[in-house]
Amino acid sequence: MKDTQDIKKIYTGIQHQLNNLIPEKWESIYLYAAVMYQLNNLETWEMYFYYIPKGILKKNPINVYEVPNRFNVDEEEYLELVDNLCNTIKTLHKEYKNVYNKEWTNMVIAIKDSQFLIEYNDDNLIKSKYRSKDRHIIFKHKYLNIALQSFSKKERKIIQEYLDDEEYNMVYDRYFEYIPKEEVRNYIKYEKDDEFEENIYSTQLMEAQDSKVGIFRLIWNWLKQKRINKKKVGEPIREPMLDPKIQILSDIF
Repeated sequence: MKDTQDIKKIYTGIQHQLNNLIPEKWESIYLYAAVMYQLNNLETWEMYFYYIPKGILKKNPINVYEVPNRFNVDEEEYLELVDNLCNTIKTLHKEYKNVYNKEWTNMVIAIKDSQFLIEYNDDNLIKSKYRSKDRHIIFKHKYLNIALQSFSKKERKIIQEYLDDEEYNMVYDRYFEYIPKEEVRNYIKYEKDDEFEENIYSTQLMEAQDSKVGIFRLIWNWLKQKRINKKKVGEPIREPMLDPKIQILSDIF
């Protein structure tokens, strides 16, 4: 399906907003958003996303809602940026409906190796046997590659049922593009907590010994990271916005 220039501009805005929400170098980003219509056509949303930090060692996915505590970010300022992203997703939903005369109910965005992929689905989420918490578990396994063994027995059963259910594994539309490589600065001010950073370093050091990664190289990279300038630059990019009435599921896991 060929996308209009207006929709492509929204895609670009989403890419910038996602980058601005991550105060460190990242390897990949995965976002889930869904819209549901309750009684009286009340529109409710759910949205969450994770990123994989870049590093010489394998990193675990970071829930975006952990960022304020991990990096001493002003929570009010940060959540305002998250709200802006939510509004941009709503703008995309409205524009998509206007252009193609149909609407998606849930979508996934993946950014990795300078590639931007978005998948749209039209699942009936209100009548679905999978609840919000179930969808979150499925997302973590399917897109974040979290092993089945990491989930409880009940959660593994939910994931397996989903994987075996062809109805929920069909993508009715997708968009793909390569993102030009450029140096993008973050727009949020942050400072790593020294104790938290020391704990990360100690963990990485032990992992490096186990995996036979060069210890001196690890120390050098850590010291280099300590010298990064953490000054705030400019103001966040503002994208077209709709009236925000969004439920953000930040309290799951």
